[in-house]
Amino acid sequence: MKQRTQVEQDAFQAWIYASNCLLYEKDPGPAELNVGSADEPRSEAWQHGYALNVLVDCDGDHARLLAAAQQCRDDLRRKADLGAQRVRELSRAADLCEQAARTVEQAGAIGDDKARRRLVASCEHETTVMALVVLPEVVEDSARDLVDKLAAIDAEPGPSPEAAAKAALETARRLAGQAHVVGWDPDAEPWRAPFQWIMWGLFGWRRGWPVAPVRDAPWQDMVSGERSDGWRTRAAVLGREHAFAVDYHLCRRCRLGWVEHPFTMPEYQRCGLASAALAQLRAEHPGLSWHTLGGHFRESRPFWAAVGAGVPGGYQQRRVCPHITNG
Repeated sequence: MKQRTQVEQDAFQAWIYASNCLLYEKDPGPAELNVGSADEPRSEAWQHGYALNVLVDCDGDHARLLAAAQQCRDDLRRKADLGAQRVRELSRAADLCEQAARTVEQAGAIGDDKARRRLVASCEHETTVMALVVLPEVVEDSARDLVDKLAAIDAEPGPSPEAAAKAALETARRLAGQAHVVGWDPDAEPWRAPFQWIMWGLFGWRRGWPVAPVRDAPWQDMVSGERSDGWRTRAAVLGREHAFAVDYHLCRRCRLGWVEHPFTMPEYQRCGLASAALAQLRAEHPGLSWHTLGGHFRESRPFWAAVGAGVPGGYQQRRVCPHITNG
């Protein structure tokens, strides 16, 4: 019998978890089971729990998780004779791997070994709680083990500032490559007011990068907190912060698009986030001429020249059309 490679084994284990997830996620189950709540439906809680199991099995290794997800996707494409149930299982297995990979990203655990080990230890405890909450003594032992593991990890020397900066850049570059993975918040004005905040950006004070309710997506698209009348924000998310954000608006009647105030957090600049975001917006909305509302500051002209090369409109300044009343 041919021995599985590491990636094949990881994908196989993810498939096992996916099969169980699909089997039980819609089962109401015993009331005392610690899965699901008013804020997190049972099906989402099951998927979250199994994604954590996948993360632990892959030792929090971001590359392994992405490779396993790709293996599952490849199996779906290569095996045309798969039944409907196997298709669902492999698709869910890929989803679990990708969800686990995003958890690693959000924890800042790519390239940071201590952060990765802390994450794995925490996920081990969480999966124990979810599975064995009816055994309080087991949960208590797991909690004590977690405290001991975290203390031991914290006592070790941390990464150098140079290594931390390098890891941040690597994470941002990976995020740029995921610009097509977008979580959408279709809601309108009610999401605006509660999430106003102020941050100094490249172009001055800007307000209202709202916290999007869409979970588990490295890029998010939401109602703009700074502009009304249909303006939206496309943002790249790392952990709990926006590494990049840009406001945009479209007029399909005039076949025009506008982008305003692209801003990248200083530690993630020159990683391709802005270029990837603008390219993705163009791909999602082909056939438009793209512009900005304001002129380009001297220091930003090389950027606009680079991203506007060959783009209809070239991101040159243009006032909004009559169909957009508030810029």
